[in-house]
Amino acid sequence: MKRLLLFILLLSTSLLSVIAQKDLNVASVFDGKIIPRKQMVETVVKGEQAQRYKLSLFHSLKMEAGDEECREIEELVLKDCGGLNAPSVQEYGMKEGYLSYLITKLPSRHDDQVYLCYQCYRNEEGKLCITLVYMEGPATMKDLYKMFKTEKKK
Repeated sequence: MKRLLLFILLLSTSLLSVIAQKDLNVASVFDGKIIPRKQMVETVVKGEQAQRYKLSLFHSLKMEAGDEECREIEELVLKDCGGLNAPSVQEYGMKEGYLSYLITKLPSRHDDQVYLCYQCYRNEEGKLCITLVYMEGPATMKDLYKMFKTEKKK
Protein backbone atom coordinates (compact mmCIF):
# COMPACT_ATOMS: atom_id res chain seq x y z
CA MET A 1 0.00 0.00 0.00
CA LYS A 2 2.85 2.39 0.85
CA ARG A 3 4.51 1.64 -2.48
CA LEU A 4 1.30 2.35 -4.38
CA LEU A 5 0.84 5.64 -2.54
CA LEU A 6 4.46 6.61 -3.24
CA PHE A 7 4.06 5.72 -6.92
CA ILE A 8 0.89 7.84 -7.21
CA LEU A 9 2.63 10.75 -5.48
CA LEU A 10 5.62 10.55 -7.82
CA LEU A 11 3.38 10.32 -10.86
CA SER A 12 1.31 13.34 -9.82
CA THR A 13 4.48 15.35 -9.14
CA SER A 14 5.81 14.71 -12.63
CA LEU A 15 2.41 15.49 -14.17
CA LEU A 16 2.22 18.84 -12.35
CA SER A 17 5.59 19.88 -13.72
CA VAL A 18 4.51 18.96 -17.25
CA ILE A 19 1.22 20.87 -16.94
CA ALA A 20 3.13 24.09 -16.23
CA GLN A 21 4.60 24.15 -19.75
CA LYS A 22 1.57 22.73 -21.57
CA ASP A 23 0.59 26.01 -23.25
CA LEU A 24 4.06 26.56 -24.67
CA ASN A 25 5.57 25.34 -27.92
CA VAL A 26 8.52 23.91 -25.95
CA ALA A 27 6.10 21.54 -24.20
CA SER A 28 6.97 19.00 -26.89
CA VAL A 29 10.61 19.14 -25.74
CA PHE A 30 9.60 18.60 -22.10
CA ASP A 31 7.34 15.74 -23.27
CA GLY A 32 10.28 13.99 -24.96
CA LYS A 33 8.86 14.31 -28.48
CA ILE A 34 12.05 15.76 -30.00
CA ILE A 35 14.74 14.14 -27.88
CA PRO A 36 13.66 10.95 -26.06
CA ARG A 37 13.23 11.53 -22.31
CA LYS A 38 15.70 8.75 -21.50
CA GLN A 39 18.40 10.81 -23.26
CA MET A 40 17.75 13.91 -21.12
CA VAL A 41 18.68 14.86 -17.60
CA GLU A 42 15.60 16.37 -15.98
CA THR A 43 15.54 18.42 -12.79
CA VAL A 44 12.34 19.52 -11.09
CA VAL A 45 12.50 21.66 -7.97
CA LYS A 46 9.44 23.02 -6.20
CA GLY A 47 8.10 23.61 -2.74
CA GLU A 48 10.44 24.72 0.01
CA GLN A 49 13.59 24.08 -2.05
CA ALA A 50 12.37 26.36 -4.86
CA GLN A 51 11.09 29.04 -2.48
CA ARG A 52 14.67 29.71 -1.35
CA TYR A 53 15.20 31.14 -4.84
CA LYS A 54 11.86 33.00 -4.95
CA LEU A 55 10.44 30.35 -7.28
CA SER A 56 7.47 28.03 -7.08
CA LEU A 57 8.76 25.79 -9.89
CA PHE A 58 12.13 25.17 -11.54
CA HIS A 59 12.05 22.60 -14.35
CA SER A 60 15.16 22.01 -16.44
CA LEU A 61 16.25 19.64 -19.18
CA LYS A 62 19.81 18.97 -20.31
CA MET A 63 20.43 17.00 -23.48
CA GLU A 64 22.68 16.43 -26.45
CA ALA A 65 21.18 17.10 -29.87
CA GLY A 66 21.97 16.87 -33.53
CA ASP A 67 21.89 19.95 -35.76
CA GLU A 68 18.32 19.28 -36.89
CA GLU A 69 16.99 18.74 -33.36
CA CYS A 70 18.83 21.82 -32.12
CA ARG A 71 17.26 23.96 -34.84
CA GLU A 72 13.82 22.56 -34.04
CA ILE A 73 14.16 23.31 -30.32
CA GLU A 74 15.56 26.78 -31.08
CA GLU A 75 12.55 27.46 -33.33
CA LEU A 76 10.11 26.42 -30.58
CA VAL A 77 11.83 28.68 -28.05
CA LEU A 78 11.68 31.61 -30.48
CA LYS A 79 7.97 30.98 -31.13
CA ASP A 80 7.27 31.05 -27.39
CA CYS A 81 9.03 34.36 -26.84
CA GLY A 82 7.78 35.99 -30.05
CA GLY A 83 11.18 36.28 -31.75
CA LEU A 84 14.51 37.78 -30.79
CA ASN A 85 13.23 41.36 -31.01
CA ALA A 86 10.18 40.74 -28.81
CA PRO A 87 9.90 42.84 -25.64
CA SER A 88 9.76 39.63 -23.58
CA VAL A 89 13.36 38.75 -24.54
CA GLN A 90 15.62 39.97 -21.76
CA GLU A 91 18.90 38.85 -23.26
CA TYR A 92 20.23 36.57 -26.00
CA GLY A 93 23.40 35.65 -27.84
CA MET A 94 24.33 33.98 -31.13
CA LYS A 95 27.35 31.79 -31.90
CA GLU A 96 28.24 29.75 -34.99
CA GLY A 97 24.84 30.54 -36.51
CA TYR A 98 22.98 29.10 -33.51
CA LEU A 99 21.11 30.81 -30.74
CA SER A 100 23.63 30.26 -27.94
CA TYR A 101 21.46 31.54 -25.09
CA LEU A 102 18.20 33.33 -24.44
CA ILE A 103 16.36 34.55 -21.36
CA THR A 104 12.74 35.52 -21.83
CA LYS A 105 10.00 36.61 -19.48
CA LEU A 106 6.69 35.11 -20.59
CA PRO A 107 3.19 36.28 -19.62
CA SER A 108 2.61 35.91 -15.87
CA ARG A 109 0.47 33.12 -14.43
CA HIS A 110 -1.60 34.19 -11.48
CA ASP A 111 0.82 36.27 -9.38
CA ASP A 112 3.94 34.43 -10.55
CA GLN A 113 6.49 35.55 -13.11
CA VAL A 114 7.25 32.98 -15.82
CA TYR A 115 10.70 32.61 -17.38
CA LEU A 116 12.08 30.43 -20.14
CA CYS A 117 15.84 30.10 -20.52
CA TYR A 118 17.74 28.36 -23.29
CA GLN A 119 21.40 27.58 -23.78
CA CYS A 120 23.17 25.73 -26.60
CA TYR A 121 26.89 25.12 -27.03
CA ARG A 122 29.25 22.63 -28.64
CA ASN A 123 31.21 20.43 -26.27
CA GLU A 124 34.79 19.24 -26.82
CA GLU A 125 33.49 16.31 -28.90
CA GLY A 126 31.60 18.67 -31.22
CA LYS A 127 28.14 17.64 -29.96
CA LEU A 128 25.49 20.27 -29.35
CA CYS A 129 24.51 20.47 -25.67
CA ILE A 130 21.19 22.12 -24.85
CA THR A 131 19.79 23.27 -21.54
CA LEU A 132 16.16 24.37 -21.38
CA VAL A 133 14.78 25.83 -18.15
CA TYR A 134 11.21 26.80 -17.25
CA MET A 135 10.70 28.78 -14.03
CA GLU A 136 7.69 30.22 -12.22
CA GLY A 137 7.60 32.34 -9.10
CA PRO A 138 7.78 35.86 -7.71
CA ALA A 139 11.48 36.17 -8.66
CA THR A 140 12.46 39.22 -10.71
CA MET A 141 15.12 39.29 -13.41
CA LYS A 142 17.44 40.86 -10.84
CA ASP A 143 16.80 37.88 -8.53
CA LEU A 144 17.60 35.47 -11.36
CA TYR A 145 20.85 37.24 -12.24
CA LYS A 146 21.81 37.15 -8.58
CA MET A 147 20.84 33.47 -8.32
CA PHE A 148 23.00 32.57 -11.31
CA LYS A 149 25.69 35.07 -10.22
CA THR A 150 25.78 36.92 -13.51
CA GLU A 151 25.52 40.56 -14.41
CA LYS A 152 23.25 41.72 -17.18
CA LYS A 153 25.24 42.99 -20.14
CA LYS A 154 24.52 46.61 -20.96
